[in-house]
Amino acid sequence: MNAFSAGLTRFIPLLLGALLLAAYTLLPVVIQPERGATTPYVLLENRANNELELPTAGLQLVAMAALGALCLGVWNVLAPQFGRAIAVLTALCGGLALTYFIIFARDYAAEEATYLASLGPGFWLMLATAGLLLAQVLLPRPRPPARYAIMRVLGNQEGVLLLTVLAMTIAVGIANPRFVAERNLSDIIMTTSYIAIAAIGMSMVIITGNIDISVGSLMGLLALISGRVSLLTDWASATFGLATPEARGLVIAVSWVAPVLCGALVGALIGFAVTYLKIPSIVVTLGMRSIIFGGMVVWTNGERVVDMPPEYFLAQMRPLNIPMPIYFMVVLVIVAALWMRYSAAARALYAVGGNAEAARLSGLNERRVIMQAFILNGVFAGVASLLYATQFQTIQPTPQPNVELAIISAAVVGGVSILGGTGTVIGAMLAALLLNAIRSALVFINVSPFWVQAVQGVLILLTVLADIFRRRRQST
Repeated sequence: MNAFSAGLTRFIPLLLGALLLAAYTLLPVVIQPERGATTPYVLLENRANNELELPTAGLQLVAMAALGALCLGVWNVLAPQFGRAIAVLTALCGGLALTYFIIFARDYAAEEATYLASLGPGFWLMLATAGLLLAQVLLPRPRPPARYAIMRVLGNQEGVLLLTVLAMTIAVGIANPRFVAERNLSDIIMTTSYIAIAAIGMSMVIITGNIDISVGSLMGLLALISGRVSLLTDWASATFGLATPEARGLVIAVSWVAPVLCGALVGALIGFAVTYLKIPSIVVTLGMRSIIFGGMVVWTNGERVVDMPPEYFLAQMRPLNIPMPIYFMVVLVIVAALWMRYSAAARALYAVGGNAEAARLSGLNERRVIMQAFILNGVFAGVASLLYATQFQTIQPTPQPNVELAIISAAVVGGVSILGGTGTVIGAMLAALLLNAIRSALVFINVSPFWVQAVQGVLILLTVLADIFRRRRQST
C-alpha cells in the first residue's frame, strides 16, 4: 500500500462523518411543494407537522452516527496507528445510521406509501453515506504493530462494552423502532448520567481495594439538603428583605454547592474511620448507610421537599436542546479519565489498590491516598445527587431503592477490579449506559423488567470471574 493511499485512508472517517452530518443538518430531506424544503429539525417534532407522513422514528440515530464518525475521524488523523480498530468502529456508526433506513423501509411498506419519488437529495445522500461508512472497513490499510491490533484495542473491557451498546441499539431499534425514539434515548442517557457520575467516585474507592455501600443513602440525604437550602430563597426574602435577583441567585448557588461540600465531609468521615480507626470499609459504610437512612426519616418526618424555586432545577436546563446532566456526565468523565491517567496522585490509587505494601515501601502515604478516594467519592456523589434532586419537581424523603447497587454494578461491570488496582471511569460510564439500555430494551421487546436484576447479577459475576482468571494468569 503506497503512501498516497495510506494518507487518503487516514481521512476517510472524517470526511464521511462530515458528509453525513451535512446531509442531516443542511440539506433538504423532503421536498413539499406547499411548504418548501423540510429539514430534519421539523421532521423530528412530530408526524403531524410532516405533510408526507415521512417516518421519523430513529432519525436521530443518523446524527449520532455522524458525530461518532467525526470523533473517530479526528482520532484517526491524530493517531493513524489505530486505523484498523477505528475502521471497525466507523463501520458500526454506519450500521447505526442504516438502522434508521431499515425502520423507514418497514414503516413505508406498512403504510403502503407512495412518496418515495418526492424525497429530496439529502435523504439519498444520507443513505449513500451510511453505506459508505459501513463499506470503508473493507479498504486495505497498513498492518499496525501488535500493540495497535484490533483485538488489542477493542478487546479490553471498554471496547467490549462500547461494541455491545452499539450492537444492542441496532438490534433492538430494528425490532422495535420506539426504542430509538428521541425521547427514549434521551431518558436512557439522562438516567445514566447521575449513575455514571457517582460511579466515577465509586471506581476510585474500589480501585484502592475498598467499597462504599452507603452511597445510595448519601445521595438521598444530599438531595434533601440541596432542596431544603433552595427553599431559603423565600425565607431570606421575608426575613432580610433579600428579594433581588442577585440574592436569589446566591441562595440557589449555595443550594447547588452544598451537596458537594457535604458529600466531601461525609466521605472524609468514612475515610477517617477506614484509614485511622482501621475499620473495614464495608463495615463503616454499612453503618453509615443505616445512620443516614434513619436520620433522613427523622429529619423529614416522611415529608417530601416541594415548591423549590424555578431557577433551582439545574437538570431541567437544556442548552442547545441537550439536557444539562449529559454535559455534566461527559465533562466529568473526560476530566476524571485524564486525571486518573496522567496525575501522580491518581496513579497512587492504583498503586495502593494493587499492592499496598509495595506502595508504602515506595514512599506513598496509604492513609492519605484512601482518604482522597473517599473524599472524591463524596464529591461525585454530591454532584450526582444535585442532578437527581433537580430532575423532578419533588424530592423524596427516602433514598432511591437499589441505587447503590446500580452504581457499584456500573463500576464493576465497567472493568474496575473488585480486588483493587485496575479499572477506568470510562468503562464505568459505558457499563452504566449498557445497564440502563438493557432495562429499557427489555420493556420494548416485551420481556419482564424483573429480569434486569438477573442480567445485572450475571454481568457482575462474569466480570469478577474474568478478573480473577486474569490475575491468576498474570501470577503464573
